[in-house]
Amino acid sequence: MKKFLVVLVLMLGTASYCQTYTTEDKALTGVFEVAGKSKAEIFSAINKWISINYNSGKSVTQLSDAEAGNIVVKGINQTIYKNTYKILYPKSNSIPSYNPLSLNHLIEVNVKDNKYRITYRIIDYSPAIPALPYNLDDVAYQCLNFNGSSDDSILAYNNRMDSLLKMGLIGATKRATVNATTKQAFDEMGVSLIADMKKTMESINKSITTPTNDGW
Repeated sequence: MKKFLVVLVLMLGTASYCQTYTTEDKALTGVFEVAGKSKAEIFSAINKWISINYNSGKSVTQLSDAEAGNIVVKGINQTIYKNTYKILYPKSNSIPSYNPLSLNHLIEVNVKDNKYRITYRIIDYSPAIPALPYNLDDVAYQCLNFNGSSDDSILAYNNRMDSLLKMGLIGATKRATVNATTKQAFDEMGVSLIADMKKTMESINKSITTPTNDGW
């Protein structure tokens, strides 16, 4: 009997926390089921999470409609991608292994009784300051694709990189070696960003499903 009760509790616990993820080019959507939670309870918990975690002047709530169950928040991601140029001089301390990239995002939340959906979308990038003529941010942003970087975006990035390498008098063979690593570098960035987005969504879900012990 005790064994049956343990199994039943585990089954109920699993049923109250179920999620599925889907990807678009620059967006991740998660659908979460939270049995026994009303629309109002979920909405309130998510708004509290946003107030705690999005307290920067760079993050702004665009919409908070309790009746419709919709929330939209704007923020900035700081991410990195491999500096493919490093392959030519792996022991040089003056050449960074990774390049930074600032990305602007929107998080849209749609809430119903017992479930909610989060769409985390990268909308554009914040150019490096100062914006130098040889900056790679624009072509790097185009390479970001959660379903795999397109051939056209990789070609555009490699053409830009090729021009920079020619300015540095790098020969054709070495330039080809550098360019061969581009797709892997950006696909890895996509995987890393998706992992971070899932952590954010799971943090939101934890704020909804974790019982409070403050006595209120």
